[in-house]
Parts: sequence; structure tokens; C-alpha cells
Amino acid sequence: MNFVRKLFKPRWQSSDAAVRLTAVNGEAAPELIAALPQIARSDASPGVRLAALKRLADPGLAQALAQDDPDAGNREAARALWFDLLAGRHAQSPPLIERLRLAAAQDAPRLIEHLAEHAAETELRAAALMRVTRPALLVERATAESDAGLRLAVVERIDDEVLLERIAERSRKRDKQVYRRARDKIEAGRLARGDDTAIAEEARRICEQLERHLREGDRPADDEAALQARWNAIADRAPASFRTRFQAAGDLLALRRDPEQMAALRQRSAEIEAIGAEIASIEHALAERDAVEQRDAISQRIDALAERWSTVDDAGGSLREGHEHRLSAIVARLGELANAPAPLPAPPAPVATPAAAVKRRDDPAEIERRRAERERRHAALGDALSALEAALDAGRSGPAHQAHARLAAARQALHEAPSDEVARRLADAEGRYAQIARWQRWSDDQRREALCGEIEALAASGLHPDAVATRVREAQAEWARLDAHDGGRGGGLVRRFHAACREALKPTRAYFEKRDALRQTQAQAIGALLDGLDDPDAPAPDVRALAARRREIADALRGLDRVDPRERKALAERLRTGLATLEARIAEHDAAVEAAKQRLIGAAEALSGEADLRSAIAGAKDLQRRWQAAGNGRRARDQKQWTAFRSAIDAVFARADGVRAERDAQAQATRESAAALCAELESLASADRADRAAQTRIEQAWQALGLRDDDLQRRFRAAQDALRAAAERRARIERRAGFDAWLALYATCRATERGDGPGQARQSDAPAALAAAGLQRRIEQALAGDTAAAADDSAARDCLVELEALAAIDSPEEDRQRRLDLQVGRLSSRLRGGDTIGVHDQLVGLLERWSALGPVSDEALERRFERGVRRAIESLP
Repeated sequence: MNFVRKLFKPRWQSSDAAVRLTAVNGEAAPELIAALPQIARSDASPGVRLAALKRLADPGLAQALAQDDPDAGNREAARALWFDLLAGRHAQSPPLIERLRLAAAQDAPRLIEHLAEHAAETELRAAALMRVTRPALLVERATAESDAGLRLAVVERIDDEVLLERIAERSRKRDKQVYRRARDKIEAGRLARGDDTAIAEEARRICEQLERHLREGDRPADDEAALQARWNAIADRAPASFRTRFQAAGDLLALRRDPEQMAALRQRSAEIEAIGAEIASIEHALAERDAVEQRDAISQRIDALAERWSTVDDAGGSLREGHEHRLSAIVARLGELANAPAPLPAPPAPVATPAAAVKRRDDPAEIERRRAERERRHAALGDALSALEAALDAGRSGPAHQAHARLAAARQALHEAPSDEVARRLADAEGRYAQIARWQRWSDDQRREALCGEIEALAASGLHPDAVATRVREAQAEWARLDAHDGGRGGGLVRRFHAACREALKPTRAYFEKRDALRQTQAQAIGALLDGLDDPDAPAPDVRALAARRREIADALRGLDRVDPRERKALAERLRTGLATLEARIAEHDAAVEAAKQRLIGAAEALSGEADLRSAIAGAKDLQRRWQAAGNGRRARDQKQWTAFRSAIDAVFARADGVRAERDAQAQATRESAAALCAELESLASADRADRAAQTRIEQAWQALGLRDDDLQRRFRAAQDALRAAAERRARIERRAGFDAWLALYATCRATERGDGPGQARQSDAPAALAAAGLQRRIEQALAGDTAAAADDSAARDCLVELEALAAIDSPEEDRQRRLDLQVGRLSSRLRGGDTIGVHDQLVGLLERWSALGPVSDEALERRFERGVRRAIESLP
């Protein structure tokens, strides 16, 4: 049983490593599956161990072999398998929960980093990223991680300003959220360490956002609270200009929300407007003819005005300066009146109004029209005034500016004085608007100062020229918006801003000149591409060239951003025209190809009725060549036409196939008949006796078939050879039958002489045996109980040496001399011309001599005799 078990052991237990590898890779026996862990650990072949590990795909086993396998290549492959199994990238990876548990138990940095980069699930990558400590990998995952939330989480883990700068640079154009968060952390770090530039920039941003709240309004209180918190963090380190700016904006916001302060502001504004109206009245009185006579009264009014002015002396800004300037002018004018010589002459009498104009003015329809027009003007004034008051009450400077512009237009269109109530409201609104305008103007001037500083810093910033130009355009647009709010500012600040813009753009001129040159080159290339398309005398290019040119024009159309924007529209139009021209030419070519192929289809369909099959086939082949030469058109149309053409051609070849099928059927029948003859001849070769008549019949039938199939010819010749070999084998068996019978009879004789069994049962072999007389006598003698005399040893050896010489067997050392003497004797006999006895007769003679010798007592001589006889029999022809 052990031998059988070893002989038929499984292939995966074979001593050949290649056989074991094939079994491990392909077999599915339960015993093999159960043995895979042991094979992976202890098989002598590294390849077999690795195959077992990959088929098993067990994380624990992979982890163990990644450290313990004696082969370095296997260790690396096991580590890669382990990593893939835990990352979920393998088909047999465990569930996510199990992999999270396994990963939490590992602390190898290489594995953790692999999971952070290659894990299939976001949860596993997040868990690994929280344990990564290598800065370079954190930077890489902050920009290359597919999940936006994980990218931001990685940024939150990084505090190093250099790494954050690297992340911001990589994500500037790819991930705005990561870019902004990295920049925020950089600014927060700089603020935390007290960087003056960062503090000033943060103060500027806070002031801008607060002023934007003032202009736009309708912002949540939480936004302003957040701004206040940010300001509180840097308030003691912010520049003085920004502290003043923030305080002013904050006061305005507080004023907008405090009704009492708003009421005080309206009252002060009303008083200022009233003072302004009194100043205007005094100015009017000083311009009258009786100003000299009214000088004392005017002086008293000026003194009273001075007392009123002292009550609002805390009002600042341009309105106070304007009133003070007008008061100074009034005092100067009053001094001039003291030296005036005489009153001015009376004005001339008014010119009489023509009667027609008086009649038209008194017309009821005209009166009604003027009344309606006056009401419309007053209504427009009231609407504009209400809008201004609403904007002022809400503290929204942007809508207030728009409403004030409407109010100014309505007041200009009003030809008569407004009512007292409207005048009072106007004075109140103008005062409040003037205060807001002054504060807004101050805030805008601060922003203008900041814009000038920013643009002046661009020259040394090292930014890309496009970025510099974009920042200048943005600053100019913001400057224009500020001018739109307050009507524009002149003077040195404007000159400074424009000079800063020029200086910032100066270093970029070379870049833009080079870009302009490249754009011009691209425009010229497009022009060269389009040249010749409209020339009717130009030779018609190949359709492939037309298609290639169409692709080039389409690419040029998509790449128009490399051309000067001022030329893009014209070039785009030319390119579209060129595309249309090429499309027309290609369509013309396609139509010609379609027509040619349609003619070929008609010719192919006509061949189906051709009587001469050979001629039809030749015509079909010629049509196929002409089809190839016709070229290609539109793919869909070509495919449809090819289907029709192929159907017509197939019909012609189908007729040829029918004739060929008949011929093939006849050839097949002939081959089947030949195969049957081969099989019949092969059966004759395997029969026990030869049937010459059947063999002759088969060979004649084969000749009649006239088959030229090489395989069947070889098969038939092989069957003939086998038949001849069978005949020779039977003849040889017949020739050897007497000697085989003698051997059987000799065995019976020896058994009888030894008393091992009766000799009667085998005496039936005696008639067929050669040289059987001596053996028969010995058998009869042994059966009679008469013990035969033992054979002479020398005579037996002589017989054996002759027998071994006949069988071409070497004699033993002790009979070497006998063998030599025998050979010498035979040589002498041949030299004397003695008769040569055949092998058959020699063997028969030796058997008779051996039978006559009697029983041989030496078993070694018996074995030599039996071996010699069998070898001699085998050597018989």
C-alpha cells in the first residue's frame, strides 16, 4: 500500500518543481487547498511557494512571508500582495471593516503610506493619512488626493509655512478650496508671530470688507462680529492709518443702527442746511441795489449767523469749509459796501409782453398742461427724495448715491420753488447725505491710498506679467467704481495711481511684445493655411490632403486663443469659410466616389445572369479590383454600398461554390472509399492468418480509385507494410515453433527427472518438438524409475561453449579457453574447405547432443544452457 501510495501520489507532491507549480496553479482538490498554507511556508521551490501564497491571498500569511521567506524576491512579492490586500486593490481583499481593523494594528510606515496613497476606500485612506508623518507625502496627498474633504483635512494637519506655500503653489489653479485654506493658514501663522506685512494686509482686508458692508448693507450681524473678532486680534499691532479707517467705518455702522445718533445727525444737518440757506439769503441781499442802505441790517444778520455757527462747530468736512469760505466772502463784501459812493441806478423797465403770448399763456388748455407738468415734476422730486431718505435711514451708501443723483436731476427739472415741507425734507436729506458722503469719501480715499500702495509694490513682486496686468486692470476697475460713488477725485492721488500703473506695467512690456510677436506669427500661419483655398485654378488635391487640411483648420480654430484678440473675430470667420470650402470639396469627391461605386454595383448585379461561370468569376474579380481603386467616400455611405456590392459578388461566387461543392463531394466520397480500403487492409494486418485473395482485391480497388491524397497514400502504404510484417512474423513463429516445443519438453523432462511433477501431462509437446527423441527417452526412463547417469561435465561445457558461440554470448572465464579452442577449430575447418552447417541445423544438433548427455547436476550450467538456447532461437532468421 505504501508503494502504491508513493506511486500514485498527487501532482502537487511531485519531486519535480515544475509539476508542483502547475498543480498549485491549476488544480482544485480539497487536499491541495488545505495544504496551500504549508506549501507557501515550506516548499523547496521559491516559485511554488509564491504561487501558493498568491492563490491563497491571506493577509496574515502574506505579512509573515514578507519577513520570513528565505528568498528576497518572494519577500518583496509577499509584501506587495499584503499591501494590495489591505488596500482593497486585490480581488480577494477582506471587507473594509476587517481591513480597517488590520490597518489599525500595524505601525510600519511603508504600509501606512501605501494605504494613504492607494487604498480603494476613502475611509481607509483617511485613517492612514491621520497616521502619516512624512512631510513630503502630506504635501503630495494635499494636492493629489481624489477626495476634497481629505485634501482639506491634510492641509489642517500641516503648520509648516514652507510646506503650506508649496501646497498653495501646486493647488493655485487646480483646487481653490485647498489654495485658500493653505493661504489662510500661512497668514494666520504670520499673524501669530507678529509679521508686520501680514498684519497690515489683514487690517486692509478687514477694513475693505467693513466698508463693503457700508456700501452694500443687508449683511448678517455675524459677519460684522467675525470682522470685529479678527480686528481685535491685531488691533494693537495694526498701522495707525488702518486703525483710523476701521474706527470711522465702525462709527458709521454704529450710527446707522442707533436712532438717537441718527436723529442728532439729522438735526445737525438741518441746522447746517439752514445756515447755508441764511448765507445764501445774505449773499442775495448783498447783491441787491439797496445793499448799501441795508448794510447795518445785513451786519446784524451776519452776527446772528456767527452765533448759530458756533453751535455746530463740531461739524467737519468739505461742507464746513465751504460755509466758512462763503462767510469770509460775505464779510469781505460787507467791508466793500462801507466805501461804496452811491446806490446803483434803477433797472430799466420791463419789456411789454406781446399780446399773442399773453393770449396763449391764458389759454385753459395751456394752463392745464403746465399744471400737469408741474405736478409731474413735483411727484418725481418727491419720489427721489423718499428714495434718498429710505437709503439714508438704512445706512446704505450705494443706493443713497443713486437716489441723490435722481434727486439732483429732479431738482434741476423743477422750475419753481418746492413747498416748505419738501424744502425742509430736502435740507434734512442733503445734510445727512453730505455727512455720509464725507465719511464715504474719506473711506474711499483710504482705499485709493491702499490701491496706490498695492500697484507700487507690483513692480518688485516677481509675479507673472499676466498676473501683473490682471491686478492692474482690477485696480483700475475698482478705482473707477470708487469714482462712480463720489464723482471722482483729482489731484496728486490720481496722478500717483496712474504713474504706479505705468511703472508696474513697464517690466511686462518685453513679455507682451514677445507674446504679440508670437500671436502675429500664429496669425500669419493661419493666413498661410488659408491661402489658396479660394483659388479656382489651383490643382485639386487628394482627398486625404483635404481631410488633413480640414483637421489643421479645425485645430487652428480651436487654438485662436494664441492670436491677438483684436484679430480673432476676422480669423475665425476666415477659418469657418475655409472649413465650409473644404467641406464642399470633400462632399464633391464623396459624391463622385458614390457614383462610381454605384456603377460597379450595377455591373456586379448584371454578372449574376452570366451563363459562362468562368467569365463571371473573372468579371467579379475585376470589379473587386476596380472597387479598391475607386477610393473612399463617406464612411456610412461606403459601408452601405459595400454591403450591396458584396451581396452581388457573393451571388457570383455562390454559383462557383455550388460546382466546387459537387466536386468536393465526389472527392470526399473517393477519400471515404480509400479510407475504408485502408481500414480493411489494416484489419487484415491484425488478423491471425493471411488472406491473400482479400489483399489482392483491396489493392486492385485502390488502384482503380486513382486517389492523390498524400495522407491516405501514406496510410495505405503503412497498412501494406504492416501486412508484410505480420506475414513475416507468422512465418518466424512457425519456424521457431519446434524449438519452443523442445524447450517446453525439456522443462517437462527435467521436472520429471527431479520428481517435481508427472511428465505425462506435457508429452503432448513431443510431436511438435525438434530433436525430441532423446528427451522422450529420458522422460520414459524417469517415469520407469530408472535413474539416468549424470552428464559428463566436460562434455556439457563443450556443448555449452558451442551453444554460446552460436548465440553470440560471451562464455564465463573458466570456459574462455574452450571457447578459444572452438574458434580455432572452426577456423581451421573453414581453411580446409569443410562444409558450413546452417544455424538451424547447428542448433538442432546441439539440442540432440545436450539431450543425449543426460541430467546436468550443476544449476549454473542449466541456466547457461537455457539462456543460450533462448538467445539462439531469437537470433534465428
